[in-house]
Amino acid sequence: MQIKNALIALLGLAVAADAVAVVNRTPFERTLARRQNGGDRSNKGGNNDNNRGNIDKNKNNGGNGGNEGGNNNNKNNNNNNGNAQDGAQLKPDNIQAASNSDGQPDRDAGQSPSKTDANNFINLCSGSENTNGEQKLEGSCNGIPMGQIPSTGNMVSTIIVNPKDGDTIQANQDMTIEVKINNIAAGTFTNPANTYYAAPQGLDGRGNIIGHCHVTVQDTGADTNPTEPLDATQFAFFKGINTPPNGQGLLTAAVDGGLPEGNYRLCTITAAANHQPVLMPVAQRGGQDDCVRFQVRGNNGGKSGGNGDNGGK
Repeated sequence: MQIKNALIALLGLAVAADAVAVVNRTPFERTLARRQNGGDRSNKGGNNDNNRGNIDKNKNNGGNGGNEGGNNNNKNNNNNNGNAQDGAQLKPDNIQAASNSDGQPDRDAGQSPSKTDANNFINLCSGSENTNGEQKLEGSCNGIPMGQIPSTGNMVSTIIVNPKDGDTIQANQDMTIEVKINNIAAGTFTNPANTYYAAPQGLDGRGNIIGHCHVTVQDTGADTNPTEPLDATQFAFFKGINTPPNGQGLLTAAVDGGLPEGNYRLCTITAAANHQPVLMPVAQRGGQDDCVRFQVRGNNGGKSGGNGDNGGK
C-alpha cells in the first residue's frame, strides 16, 4: 500500500511539473512547439476552425478522414509513404532527368554547361529573397514552375495595327493603340500587386496561353533609330490590357491626352495570366511580340510649348 501511494504521489508531481513547464513557455517556444506539432492540429477544443479545415484535408487523404489528430505526423515527418495528396512533396514522376544533366556530352561548340539539380530545382530559392507574388525592385528568387507550354501550332504572334511604323502623329491628342495577337486567350489579368509570377503559365481548352498583353511606349531621343539601348526603367506610356479582343479581334489601349512631341518606340509585352512573358515550345521561331517607331509632332512642325525637353531624352 505504501509503495502504491508513493507511486501515485510521484505521478502527481510529474503532471504538475509538466503543467508548469507548458504555462511558463516563452512565446517563441510556444510558436516552435506549434510548428513541430503541425500547428496544434490535435487541439480540438481551442482550434475548432483549424481542425475543421484539416478534417476536410484528411478526408482527401485516402481513408484518414475520421482521424482528426492522430495521423497528421505524415506531413511533419516527411514520410514518403504513398500519401499522394501531400502537395509539399515532389512526386517521382514529375522529376525531369534533363535537369540533372549539363548538356555537355552532346553540346555544340560555344554552348555553355547548364546548371543541374536532381530534384527539379525545387529548393532553388533557399536562402534567397522569395518573389512571393510581389514586384520587388531589388530583385528576388521565384520558385514557381514555368508551367504549361503550347504546341508549335499554338505559338503566340503579335502585330501592332495602330500606330503604324513610321507614322507621324499629332502631339497632345488622344490616340488609341491597337494590337492583334494570334493564339492567346486574352483578357485574364491577375492582381499584379500580390500575384506577380505567383502561378505557372496555363493553357485553355484549345491549347492557347491564358493571358493578356501590355503595351509600352518609350522616347527614343533625337531620332527614331538610336544606337544605344534605351533605359528600361523609363517609359512615356504603359498599359496592361486586361480585356478580351473587341469585335474586330483587336486589343486596344487609350492614350488619353496623347503624347508630347518626340520620337517614340511602341512595343508589346505579351504575358501569361500572372504577368510572366509567354513561353514558347521551340527556340527557333518568329518573335511573339512586335515594335513600331513613330514621330509625334505639333502643327508647326517644331517643339510644342512646355515640352521642349521631351525630344532629346
